[in-house]
Amino acid sequence: MRTFLTFLKIEGKLVWKGIDILIFGVCFPIILAALFGYLLSKDDLTGASNFELSYAAVITIGVLATGVMGVPLTIADYRHRGILKRFQVTPVSPLQILFAQGLIQLSSALVSFIGVTLVYYLLFDYELKGSWLVFLLTYCFVITAMYSIGIFIGSVVPDQKSANIWSSIAYFSMLLFSGATIPYEAMPRFFQWLMDIMPLSHGIHLLKQATTGEAITAGLFHIVVLGLCIVIGMWGTIKFFKWK
Repeated sequence: MRTFLTFLKIEGKLVWKGIDILIFGVCFPIILAALFGYLLSKDDLTGASNFELSYAAVITIGVLATGVMGVPLTIADYRHRGILKRFQVTPVSPLQILFAQGLIQLSSALVSFIGVTLVYYLLFDYELKGSWLVFLLTYCFVITAMYSIGIFIGSVVPDQKSANIWSSIAYFSMLLFSGATIPYEAMPRFFQWLMDIMPLSHGIHLLKQATTGEAITAGLFHIVVLGLCIVIGMWGTIKFFKWK
Protein backbone atom coordinates (compact mmCIF):
# COMPACT_ATOMS: atom_id res chain seq x y z
CA MET A 1 0.00 0.00 0.00
CA ARG A 2 2.84 2.38 0.84
CA THR A 3 4.50 1.66 -2.52
CA PHE A 4 1.25 2.40 -4.33
CA LEU A 5 0.69 5.70 -2.49
CA THR A 6 4.23 6.83 -3.29
CA PHE A 7 3.73 5.88 -6.93
CA LEU A 8 0.38 7.70 -6.99
CA LYS A 9 1.92 10.86 -5.55
CA ILE A 10 4.73 10.93 -8.10
CA GLU A 11 2.40 10.22 -11.02
CA GLY A 12 -0.02 12.88 -9.86
CA LYS A 13 2.67 15.54 -9.91
CA LEU A 14 3.79 14.52 -13.40
CA VAL A 15 0.29 14.44 -14.91
CA TRP A 16 -0.89 17.71 -13.37
CA LYS A 17 2.16 19.51 -14.72
CA GLY A 18 0.76 18.97 -18.22
CA ILE A 19 -1.47 21.63 -19.78
CA ASP A 20 -3.71 19.16 -21.65
CA ILE A 21 -5.50 17.87 -18.56
CA LEU A 22 -6.29 21.44 -17.50
CA ILE A 23 -7.57 22.56 -20.91
CA PHE A 24 -9.56 19.55 -22.07
CA GLY A 25 -10.39 17.95 -18.72
CA VAL A 26 -11.38 21.08 -16.76
CA CYS A 27 -11.65 24.33 -18.73
CA PHE A 28 -13.38 23.07 -21.88
CA PRO A 29 -16.41 21.54 -20.09
CA ILE A 30 -16.82 24.61 -17.86
CA ILE A 31 -16.71 26.97 -20.86
CA LEU A 32 -19.30 24.83 -22.67
CA ALA A 33 -21.47 24.85 -19.55
CA ALA A 34 -21.49 28.65 -19.56
CA LEU A 35 -22.18 28.73 -23.31
CA PHE A 36 -25.00 26.17 -23.20
CA GLY A 37 -26.50 27.82 -20.15
CA TYR A 38 -26.55 31.21 -21.87
CA LEU A 39 -28.03 29.83 -25.10
CA LEU A 40 -30.54 27.36 -23.69
CA SER A 41 -31.82 28.87 -20.44
CA LYS A 42 -34.73 30.66 -22.12
CA ASP A 43 -38.23 31.29 -20.93
CA ASP A 44 -39.89 29.19 -23.62
CA LEU A 45 -40.71 25.58 -22.83
CA THR A 46 -38.40 24.03 -25.44
CA GLY A 47 -35.40 26.10 -24.38
CA ALA A 48 -35.95 25.32 -20.69
CA SER A 49 -36.28 21.61 -21.44
CA ASN A 50 -33.07 21.52 -23.50
CA PHE A 51 -31.27 23.50 -20.81
CA GLU A 52 -32.25 21.03 -18.08
CA LEU A 53 -31.13 18.06 -20.19
CA SER A 54 -27.86 19.72 -21.24
CA TYR A 55 -26.40 19.44 -17.73
CA ALA A 56 -26.28 15.64 -17.94
CA ALA A 57 -24.44 15.89 -21.25
CA VAL A 58 -21.85 18.54 -20.35
CA ILE A 59 -20.64 16.80 -17.18
CA THR A 60 -19.57 13.81 -19.29
CA ILE A 61 -17.11 15.84 -21.39
CA GLY A 62 -14.51 15.92 -18.61
CA VAL A 63 -14.95 12.18 -18.11
CA LEU A 64 -14.51 11.58 -21.84
CA ALA A 65 -11.40 13.77 -22.09
CA THR A 66 -9.62 12.21 -19.12
CA GLY A 67 -10.80 8.62 -19.46
CA VAL A 68 -10.67 8.08 -23.22
CA MET A 69 -7.81 10.46 -24.06
CA GLY A 70 -5.76 11.11 -20.93
CA VAL A 71 -5.40 7.57 -19.60
CA PRO A 72 -4.45 5.73 -22.84
CA LEU A 73 -2.08 8.46 -24.04
CA THR A 74 -0.21 8.48 -20.72
CA ILE A 75 0.10 4.69 -20.62
CA ALA A 76 1.24 4.59 -24.26
CA ASP A 77 3.80 7.31 -23.58
CA TYR A 78 5.20 5.30 -20.67
CA ARG A 79 5.39 2.22 -22.90
CA HIS A 80 7.13 4.23 -25.66
CA ARG A 81 9.77 5.59 -23.25
CA GLY A 82 10.41 2.18 -21.70
CA ILE A 83 9.00 3.17 -18.31
CA LEU A 84 6.54 0.26 -18.25
CA LYS A 85 9.37 -2.14 -19.07
CA ARG A 86 11.25 -0.90 -16.01
CA PHE A 87 8.13 -1.25 -13.85
CA GLN A 88 7.90 -4.88 -14.94
CA VAL A 89 10.79 -5.80 -12.64
CA THR A 90 9.47 -3.79 -9.66
CA PRO A 91 6.74 -4.58 -7.09
CA VAL A 92 4.35 -2.31 -9.04
CA SER A 93 1.78 -4.39 -10.94
CA PRO A 94 -0.08 -3.43 -14.14
CA LEU A 95 -3.28 -3.04 -12.15
CA GLN A 96 -1.58 -0.59 -9.78
CA ILE A 97 -0.27 1.44 -12.71
CA LEU A 98 -3.68 1.55 -14.39
CA PHE A 99 -5.53 2.24 -11.15
CA ALA A 100 -3.14 5.08 -10.26
CA GLN A 101 -3.54 6.67 -13.70
CA GLY A 102 -7.30 6.29 -13.45
CA LEU A 103 -7.40 8.03 -10.04
CA ILE A 104 -5.21 10.89 -11.22
CA GLN A 105 -7.24 11.52 -14.35
CA LEU A 106 -10.44 11.11 -12.34
CA SER A 107 -9.38 13.97 -10.07
CA SER A 108 -9.49 16.23 -13.13
CA ALA A 109 -12.92 14.92 -14.14
CA LEU A 110 -14.24 15.62 -10.63
CA VAL A 111 -12.90 19.19 -10.70
CA SER A 112 -14.67 19.58 -14.05
CA PHE A 113 -17.88 18.13 -12.58
CA ILE A 114 -17.81 20.57 -9.66
CA GLY A 115 -17.06 23.52 -11.97
CA VAL A 116 -19.87 22.67 -14.41
CA THR A 117 -22.33 22.13 -11.54
CA LEU A 118 -21.45 25.50 -9.98
CA VAL A 119 -21.93 27.25 -13.34
CA TYR A 120 -25.38 25.70 -13.81
CA TYR A 121 -26.49 26.33 -10.23
CA LEU A 122 -25.01 29.76 -9.55
CA LEU A 123 -25.35 31.40 -12.95
CA PHE A 124 -28.49 29.80 -14.37
CA ASP A 125 -30.48 28.59 -11.31
CA TYR A 126 -30.44 24.97 -12.44
CA GLU A 127 -32.27 22.49 -10.20
CA LEU A 128 -31.87 18.71 -10.28
CA LYS A 129 -35.35 17.18 -10.26
CA GLY A 130 -34.26 13.63 -9.50
CA SER A 131 -32.41 12.13 -6.55
CA TRP A 132 -28.82 13.27 -6.07
CA LEU A 133 -27.90 9.81 -4.77
CA VAL A 134 -29.23 8.08 -7.89
CA PHE A 135 -27.62 10.71 -10.08
CA LEU A 136 -24.17 10.36 -8.46
CA LEU A 137 -24.32 6.56 -8.61
CA THR A 138 -25.21 6.79 -12.30
CA TYR A 139 -22.37 9.24 -12.85
CA CYS A 140 -19.91 6.83 -11.21
CA PHE A 141 -21.22 4.03 -13.43
CA VAL A 142 -20.67 6.13 -16.56
CA ILE A 143 -17.16 7.03 -15.36
CA THR A 144 -16.31 3.36 -14.87
CA ALA A 145 -17.51 2.51 -18.40
CA MET A 146 -15.59 5.34 -20.09
CA TYR A 147 -12.41 4.65 -18.13
CA SER A 148 -12.67 0.95 -18.96
CA ILE A 149 -12.59 1.88 -22.65
CA GLY A 150 -9.62 4.20 -22.18
CA ILE A 151 -7.65 1.74 -20.05
CA PHE A 152 -8.25 -0.99 -22.61
CA ILE A 153 -6.95 1.22 -25.44
CA GLY A 154 -3.87 2.17 -23.42
CA SER A 155 -3.19 -1.44 -22.46
CA VAL A 156 -3.18 -2.95 -25.97
CA VAL A 157 -1.85 -0.29 -28.37
CA PRO A 158 1.74 -1.08 -29.45
CA ASP A 159 3.02 2.51 -29.62
CA GLN A 160 2.21 6.16 -29.03
CA LYS A 161 1.11 6.77 -32.62
CA SER A 162 -1.49 4.03 -32.40
CA ALA A 163 -2.67 5.38 -29.04
CA ASN A 164 -3.14 8.84 -30.58
CA ILE A 165 -5.13 7.40 -33.48
CA TRP A 166 -7.43 5.12 -31.50
CA SER A 167 -8.01 7.43 -28.55
CA SER A 168 -8.70 10.33 -30.93
CA ILE A 169 -11.22 8.24 -32.87
CA ALA A 170 -12.96 7.20 -29.66
CA TYR A 171 -12.83 10.69 -28.14
CA PHE A 172 -13.98 12.80 -31.08
CA SER A 173 -16.62 10.36 -32.28
CA MET A 174 -18.24 10.29 -28.84
CA LEU A 175 -17.72 14.02 -28.29
CA LEU A 176 -19.58 14.87 -31.50
CA PHE A 177 -22.03 11.99 -31.91
CA SER A 178 -23.09 10.95 -28.41
CA GLY A 179 -25.06 14.03 -27.39
CA ALA A 180 -22.26 15.51 -25.27
CA THR A 181 -21.94 18.67 -27.38
CA ILE A 182 -24.81 18.40 -29.90
CA PRO A 183 -28.13 17.57 -28.16
CA TYR A 184 -29.44 14.12 -29.05
CA GLU A 185 -33.01 15.45 -29.17
CA ALA A 186 -32.09 18.09 -31.78
CA MET A 187 -30.59 15.61 -34.25
CA PRO A 188 -32.49 14.01 -37.19
CA ARG A 189 -33.53 10.40 -36.67
CA PHE A 190 -30.78 9.09 -38.97
CA PHE A 191 -28.09 10.71 -36.82
CA GLN A 192 -29.80 9.48 -33.67
CA TRP A 193 -29.34 5.93 -34.95
CA LEU A 194 -25.63 6.71 -35.39
CA MET A 195 -25.45 8.24 -31.92
CA ASP A 196 -27.06 5.13 -30.41
CA ILE A 197 -23.92 3.18 -31.37
CA MET A 198 -21.73 5.34 -29.13
CA PRO A 199 -21.24 4.04 -25.56
CA LEU A 200 -21.28 7.55 -24.09
CA SER A 201 -24.68 8.16 -25.66
CA HIS A 202 -26.12 5.47 -23.39
CA GLY A 203 -24.40 7.05 -20.39
CA ILE A 204 -25.90 10.45 -21.21
CA HIS A 205 -29.36 8.91 -21.59
CA LEU A 206 -29.02 7.38 -18.11
CA LEU A 207 -27.83 10.66 -16.61
CA LYS A 208 -30.72 12.55 -18.20
CA GLN A 209 -33.16 10.07 -16.71
CA ALA A 210 -31.51 10.53 -13.31
CA THR A 211 -31.68 14.34 -13.52
CA THR A 212 -35.38 14.32 -14.40
CA GLY A 213 -36.32 11.73 -11.77
CA GLU A 214 -37.30 9.05 -14.28
CA ALA A 215 -37.24 5.47 -12.98
CA ILE A 216 -33.85 3.82 -13.51
CA THR A 217 -35.62 0.71 -14.81
CA ALA A 218 -36.51 2.72 -17.92
CA GLY A 219 -32.83 2.66 -18.84
CA LEU A 220 -32.07 -1.06 -18.50
CA PHE A 221 -30.81 -1.32 -22.07
CA HIS A 222 -28.39 1.55 -21.48
CA ILE A 223 -27.20 -0.12 -18.27
CA VAL A 224 -26.53 -3.37 -20.14
CA VAL A 225 -24.54 -1.58 -22.87
CA LEU A 226 -22.34 0.26 -20.36
CA GLY A 227 -21.97 -2.90 -18.30
CA LEU A 228 -20.66 -4.72 -21.36
CA CYS A 229 -18.16 -1.89 -21.92
CA ILE A 230 -16.87 -2.39 -18.39
CA VAL A 231 -16.65 -6.17 -18.58
CA ILE A 232 -15.05 -6.27 -22.05
CA GLY A 233 -12.69 -3.38 -21.24
CA MET A 234 -11.46 -4.89 -17.98
CA TRP A 235 -11.19 -8.41 -19.39
CA GLY A 236 -9.26 -7.16 -22.42
CA THR A 237 -6.96 -5.10 -20.21
CA ILE A 238 -6.06 -8.04 -17.97
CA LYS A 239 -5.72 -10.42 -20.92
CA PHE A 240 -3.75 -8.29 -23.38
CA PHE A 241 -1.81 -5.72 -21.31
CA LYS A 242 1.54 -4.93 -23.00
CA TRP A 243 4.62 -3.97 -21.00
CA LYS A 244 6.55 -3.04 -24.13
